[in-house]
Formats: sequence, C-alpha cells, structure tokens
Amino acid sequence: MLPITKTKKGYEMATPKFLTLDDLYISPFVSRRVYTEDGDVKWVPMERNLAPTGISVIDFIARSMAEGHSDMDWLAQQLGCSRQHMLGWFRTMTGMSARDFRHAYMFRLADDLLRYTSMTYDEVARRAGFTSVSVLSQQYRKYRHRTAHEVRKAIRQPRDEGRYRAYAL
Repeated sequence: MLPITKTKKGYEMATPKFLTLDDLYISPFVSRRVYTEDGDVKWVPMERNLAPTGISVIDFIARSMAEGHSDMDWLAQQLGCSRQHMLGWFRTMTGMSARDFRHAYMFRLADDLLRYTSMTYDEVARRAGFTSVSVLSQQYRKYRHRTAHEVRKAIRQPRDEGRYRAYAL
C-alpha cells in the first residue's frame, strides 16, 4: 500500500516507484579487456549483479532473460504461477506490460552483444532470447527500422569489438 501524505489540497497517495530496465538489466559480460603498460592484453573479471532488486521473483525473471529465456509461459511455469498472474504482477512492479519490457530487455541485450562481441547474428539471436536469426532480423526491422547488421555498424565504436567477454551458456 502506498503512503498517504497531507497536502494543502487534502490527502494524496504517493506516486509508486516502478522498477526500470536499468534496475533489472544484467550484463552478459564477465570480464573486460585492459592493456598492461607493456601493451599486452589482460582480462579483468567484472562483477555481475545477479540479484539486482533483492526481490527473488523479479531477479529470477531478470536472470532468465539475461540467459535468453524470454518466453513468458516458460517463466510462469518456472515460478509456479499462471501466465496472467505473472503478467499482472510484472505490470505492478514495472509499470510496463511484460511484452514491452521483454522486447526492451531483448534489444538491450542484443545491442550489447552486437556492439562488443564478434558473435554471429545467430548466436546473438539465441543469447538475446529471439527464437532465430530471422526473428531477430524481423524484429530489428520492425522496431528499429534497421537490420541487426546496420545496428552493429552504427553503435560499434573503434576498439569496441572484443572489449568484453560474455559468460558461457
């Protein structure tokens, strides 16, 4: 229940704070490339916060999506609840439909993989939760109005490729 505060105009309920994509996003990377004084490459481990909110159900969903499990029916089954119950609860926590959040999460994960790795488009699709490379391409064209290849070229900066290593599935 939201707290009620007294204002000059009477009593008002506080505005709820929703969890955002940034709150829930789990990076796919486990180490980053650094250069030693000699110019050699060294890999430094990165901490992955696998429990970004401390709310076990939400953190399970975030971890599952980070591992490419984006099917809402599968997630609901793993949580032992109905799909409708999970979708309603998810909207309450994030203020977004699970579908919109799922798309945003999958695109962010795919963008990171496209920018920082040399993974094939098929690998990126699988890791980001798209069912196939053709679905990845279709979704990028539909929502980003560009192909995955065009997105990779547009967001990749010099020395980005290979900057991070992704965890192994």
